[in-house]
Amino acid sequence: MEYAYLCHFLKQPRQRVGFFAVRGKSFRRLTWEDAHARRDDIAANWIDRVHPDLHRRLRRFSPLMDRFVKAGERLMGERIEPIPAIRGGAVFKHGSPSSILLSVSHGGIDKTELWENLKHRFNARLAVYLHDLIPYQYPEYARSGEDRRHAARLETMANISDLVLTNSHVTAREFKAFCAAREHTPPPIKVLPLGVAPLYRSFAPESHQEAVPWFIMIGTIEPRKNHNLLLIIWRRLREIMGDKTPKLILLGRRGWEIEATERILDRCTALRDCVVELPSLSDAQLVELLRRASALLFPSFVEGYGLPIAEALTVGVPVICSDIPAFHEVGGNIPEFIDPLDGAKWLSTIIDYASGTSATRAAQLERIKHYQPPSWERHFSMLEACLARHCGLDSPTLPAAHTPSSLHDDDGPIPLASNDA
Repeated sequence: MEYAYLCHFLKQPRQRVGFFAVRGKSFRRLTWEDAHARRDDIAANWIDRVHPDLHRRLRRFSPLMDRFVKAGERLMGERIEPIPAIRGGAVFKHGSPSSILLSVSHGGIDKTELWENLKHRFNARLAVYLHDLIPYQYPEYARSGEDRRHAARLETMANISDLVLTNSHVTAREFKAFCAAREHTPPPIKVLPLGVAPLYRSFAPESHQEAVPWFIMIGTIEPRKNHNLLLIIWRRLREIMGDKTPKLILLGRRGWEIEATERILDRCTALRDCVVELPSLSDAQLVELLRRASALLFPSFVEGYGLPIAEALTVGVPVICSDIPAFHEVGGNIPEFIDPLDGAKWLSTIIDYASGTSATRAAQLERIKHYQPPSWERHFSMLEACLARHCGLDSPTLPAAHTPSSLHDDDGPIPLASNDA
């Protein structure tokens, strides 16, 4: 998300936009050259990143998978821009604050006094993007002490921000509940779902030529993502299907407090030929693997959003995911929703989707045809409208459909899926 915002604001009039970084209790301005460098660093380490061990890992499954990834590397050379060019015409109204401080990261938001001083120093209004309340609501899924830090972030947002932006109505409702429990009057809350990069809209799904299908899970390996469920299922699949067991590709780095998961990944000999970890892929390589998958799997216990669901549906790939509110918001009625504790149902659904004659999978493919993916274009148009309405920013060039009067509050109908963002 920070990459998308850097791409967007580096295209705005230079005299209107500045960049800053918060580290601890300090605030530091960034030059435009620094901002460009940070954007390029993120692209190098995220958008274009290739793990040096990638091809050896994939070749263990088949040379064909290796070829798909190499096709993705060729796409990287063509350089499809991951974020579209969107130019705004925003100016400050006469008599409005001289600045708007906009933070799209949770980092440093717990330093309430720092943000109060910045608002006073720059005669500014403060808009903050809230991604989720998970560390506060579910401390068992976060690092030790993160619940207290996140509570402090939420207090800053509730007490001194002029606008809170969220990725979903679920996150918006949970923040309202936090404010009510603390007897705070919440600031205006607006829902701005994350967009899907144009790259995902550039390719259609494509059936692969493998005798054995594969499934993909995307996300850092951490307890709330529920990787253990899939690893247990894949061991059972190996017992049932032998050499015809579908492949499971885990895309994401290893996270924290995953000792049990690491033991399975490192020691379970039954999974060595059917489960592979890929710590990092470029977006182009991800699309090449994703669009030939039988389905995206997403068995999380809790999420604030679910961008991989939007990306998979945009490519035209079926999704099997947890039956949780955020996923319904992102996917509408399209995915297969299963309780994250219902291992038997996950097992039977994966077996069904792995067959070449699955009527259930075919039905989801029909539903996917009506999916309207969330876009960064709409995200930034909505952002300008929100800043205009709540932070004194005037945006005379906004399209009529995205003017402030067309926006609803967080409990109004800004849909996230077709049935979208």
